[in-house]
Amino acid sequence: MSFPEPTPRQVLYALVASGFLVVVVVLTIGAATAGIVPGWWSAVLGVVLASAVIWMTMSWRRTGPMLLVGIGLFMVWLVGTLILAE
Repeated sequence: MSFPEPTPRQVLYALVASGFLVVVVVLTIGAATAGIVPGWWSAVLGVVLASAVIWMTMSWRRTGPMLLVGIGLFMVWLVGTLILAE
């Protein structure tokens, strides 16, 4: 099965979406380590982030949904952490 050559835009958007995911992973680990949020919140985010990594790896050419997932997870982390901050 042969895939067409990815466009530069697809590669750029995939990198941007992946960057958002990396930022959320670092922020999740940082908030858990600092004790800012409850442990269950970090565990839930860990499962969601792992699922997002698997999905993004399999469908990285779908740039629109990838960007929505990356930015959406950042927003979920931000709002959830602000609400649950101890």
